[in-house]
Amino acid sequence: MGYNYGYGKADYSKMSQKLLLPHLGFLVVYLLWGINISSMKIGGHEWDPVMFNGLRYVLIAPLLWLVTYFHFRQKGISLRMESRDLGRILFLGILSAIGMEVLLSYALQYSNAANGSVLGRGFMPVLTVIISLALKEIRLSYRILIGLPFAFVSVIVIVAGGEQGLHFGQDTLRGDGLLLLRSLFGAIYLILMSRLTSRYPLMLLISWEMTAGAVSLLPYVLWKADAAFFAGISSNGWISLAYTAILATMVGFTLHNWSLARLGPFKASFYGYTLPITAAAAGYFLLHELLTVYQVLGGIGVLFAMYLVQRDRQRVGKPKTAEAQAT
Repeated sequence: MGYNYGYGKADYSKMSQKLLLPHLGFLVVYLLWGINISSMKIGGHEWDPVMFNGLRYVLIAPLLWLVTYFHFRQKGISLRMESRDLGRILFLGILSAIGMEVLLSYALQYSNAANGSVLGRGFMPVLTVIISLALKEIRLSYRILIGLPFAFVSVIVIVAGGEQGLHFGQDTLRGDGLLLLRSLFGAIYLILMSRLTSRYPLMLLISWEMTAGAVSLLPYVLWKADAAFFAGISSNGWISLAYTAILATMVGFTLHNWSLARLGPFKASFYGYTLPITAAAAGYFLLHELLTVYQVLGGIGVLFAMYLVQRDRQRVGKPKTAEAQAT
């Protein structure tokens, strides 16, 4: 006769759905960010990159605080943070705004989008693994050892088969170095943010992060902004800014860090490999760009690698026996 230790099929189903939600969250995030690349192609070229990023942070920071204040007041939750952790989230806000977003825009002036996909994002999971191993926060498994290089090569196949292939040389050296630095900053961001999301409410962290980003970029916005500059922006440019600020940033970052708190920095960084897929799909449907055989094959490779890595230590195990629970 078998024994039921308090777990039924309904319990396992709920557990499986709960484990699946952060994975679905990351897929939604990178769909929003993939669409954002097409949005930037439509209207974003009208903006100065630093001004664009500064405005999106400045616009959404007050809105985030408004939502956070009323949400916390209604539930009676304190807005206080330890001074050390407050310093960390402010640092991460500046790192995200300047060290990742602005640095990426600046680096692409000396490199190209294909190099940016591989060096600026593709190396982030690799660096996250190296740092996490050094900190003894993860252990290597055969799924990681197979999935990580397989995904990296698949991304190379995707971008090499696009309109603007990979190109490394003396003319891209400065930009490529900055792109690698951006990947390092991204890995540091994920590891430090994952520690804070386990201690503080997500909306409070996002509000402080966006405020730090807004304050760090505000001097540039005030310096460059004038009536003539804004008059030269078309409706497509304003729509691009609105999409990036509301959906890609406010919704995207909130959902990203919610999922990050549940999956950890490495698996979170690995979802970055889906961005070339969502960007290519968005370009196909929104901009009528052609999909190449290389992009399709590379996308299949990324999805296979994603399956391997995300399955690592993610299976819902059987309940422990009474003897095992007692030990």
